[in-house]
Amino acid sequence: MTSSPLRPNERWIIAQEGSRESYAVPLAFHRLGSLRLFYVDIWCRRGRSLLRRGPESTRSLATRFHPEIPPELVMSFSPAAILTRALDHFRRDRLSAEALGDIYNQFGCWFALRVRAHLERLDLDPKRDFFFGFNTNCLEVLELLKEKRIHTIVDQVDPGKVEEDLVLEEAERWPGWSRAPGRMPQSYWDRLRAEWDLADLVLVNSDWSAQALVRQGVARGKIVVVPLALDLVVGHAFEPIHAKGTLRVLWLGSVILRKGIQYLVEAARRLQGQHVEFLLAGPLGIANDVVGRFPSNIKVLGRITRDQLSEVYKQAHLFVLPTISDGFAITQLEAMAHGLPVIATPNCGRVVTDGVDGLIVPARDSAALAEAVGRLDGDRGLLREMSRSALKTVARFDLPSNARMINNLALSHQRAQQRQPALCYA
Repeated sequence: MTSSPLRPNERWIIAQEGSRESYAVPLAFHRLGSLRLFYVDIWCRRGRSLLRRGPESTRSLATRFHPEIPPELVMSFSPAAILTRALDHFRRDRLSAEALGDIYNQFGCWFALRVRAHLERLDLDPKRDFFFGFNTNCLEVLELLKEKRIHTIVDQVDPGKVEEDLVLEEAERWPGWSRAPGRMPQSYWDRLRAEWDLADLVLVNSDWSAQALVRQGVARGKIVVVPLALDLVVGHAFEPIHAKGTLRVLWLGSVILRKGIQYLVEAARRLQGQHVEFLLAGPLGIANDVVGRFPSNIKVLGRITRDQLSEVYKQAHLFVLPTISDGFAITQLEAMAHGLPVIATPNCGRVVTDGVDGLIVPARDSAALAEAVGRLDGDRGLLREMSRSALKTVARFDLPSNARMINNLALSHQRAQQRQPALCYA
């Protein structure tokens, strides 16, 4: 796949913590010839083959890299970030929501200050340079770029406090399930609010998130909706699935209340005795005694690393996402790229066309979820037709289209701002 470049006038500076969507944003802009700099906390420049042979933690570290992004465009802070992230990882399961919020704030500030210090030494052009950062990781950078009149976008990856409210409702409905129910500290929400206020545009990945941010006071005109995208260059072309025998239904992601695990468990109970098996891949974020009471048709695979994703998808015939709230859920696209139809709720990014490449069920409805799985178990021909459609659907969510959409929205907004008459004061 080749990508036509953007106009040579535009240069994008991207900053992100972690390996969000396998570095989709910087990769997309690089392929279009407009990536000026990519700031990241950890970048594994060497030793990856050795790390891949180690335990889960080192295998995960080996994935913090993308061979297509030129090393001279990458600015990382790996030694200090690795130490900080390792400490946070081992403490995470024991921390309250309030403590986690403090950690997000502290690391976000740490990262943003380092990005800012480097940007202060660069020659930035308001006519050419654009900045793209992610929530909690860019406040101090936005403050600098506001002064320098650089156009900025902050990506709000989740629906914010609206999502937290929904999760707390679930914790009350399902007592004893959540390991650490609670609220983020106000300082966390204050940091988000400050980033939303400073950025020229707030980017979200779904209408669901856009509606949530409007409820939190963000002007609708400042919000742009851009779905996530998948790197369709990497990997193999998959054929439509042909399910025989037991229908294997995959859940991939954190096993938590927000993702709707409680309703999947109830749906699995309803389907006991049928030829259906549920595969749960992802870190467990619910109480161990609850997991011990799962029905026998649920198989817990546990945490997996990014290099194991494709093999896990290949084990399944159908993907389920009974989420209560998601900013988008990139797993929908990954599943479809492997030929899996998707059963999802409306509370995430719009990927599934109901009855075509999957099914849409209401959130918090285990009966509807069980009925949808049972329907496809009983009609394997329909399942195969949906698999064919899923492979066509995912082709629309490609990286070049994603980058062009972001670029065009930023340009349009910048031009609109320039056309606004200056205020005159007596």
